[in-house]
Amino acid sequence: MSQILMVEDDLEITALLEQYLPRYGLNIMSVDSPLVALDKLSIEKYDLVLIDLGLPEMDGLELSKRIKSNYPNIPIIISTARHDVSDKVVAFDIGVDDYIAKPYDPRELVARIQSIIKRYDNISITNKEEIFSIDTTKMQISKKQVALNLTLAEYEIFSLFLNKKHQVVSREFIINSINAIKWDSSDRSIDVIVGRIRHKIGDNSKTPEYIKSIRGVGYKYIGD
Repeated sequence: MSQILMVEDDLEITALLEQYLPRYGLNIMSVDSPLVALDKLSIEKYDLVLIDLGLPEMDGLELSKRIKSNYPNIPIIISTARHDVSDKVVAFDIGVDDYIAKPYDPRELVARIQSIIKRYDNISITNKEEIFSIDTTKMQISKKQVALNLTLAEYEIFSLFLNKKHQVVSREFIINSINAIKWDSSDRSIDVIVGRIRHKIGDNSKTPEYIKSIRGVGYKYIGD
């Protein structure tokens, strides 16, 4: 089921789409705050974001710009009652994938969402060249088909990063998710293990290609 993040402050539209979209294999998470939406994107994977323009805290165009800057591979559809052509021009300049005017038939929205997700999936399949691969049966990670010599803790943490690709993973989340380390492990012990992983995969903490430190929070895998 495709995961859709909807940023919409119209409760009637939200209620309608929350009931309608799942019928077509589209699981929808709805929020009315752009800041909450950005938080959601940092920790969860979504296949598409549906954004209203008239939002509190931040205009939908500014939110779209931030999302495309940080998550260029997540498609965006603008849904709005505003009919200013300049909004549409700015939206497409930002990189928004589609623009649908309210009111609209939900069937049209479903068709547009499915079309865009399919297009992105096809691009992903065509361009996909995995650098790292995980063999869960052997508990082994390979880089360009060459097995890495990882300890159990290193394997579990790096697997977590790869499965949460382009999402921020906090040190607390690591401690709570990894069996090979104790629940009372310190932030420093996590940093030491990540340092060993970086060394084994040929990554530089100052100019990272794969694992980026998020100051005061944790880490994010930034590779393809």
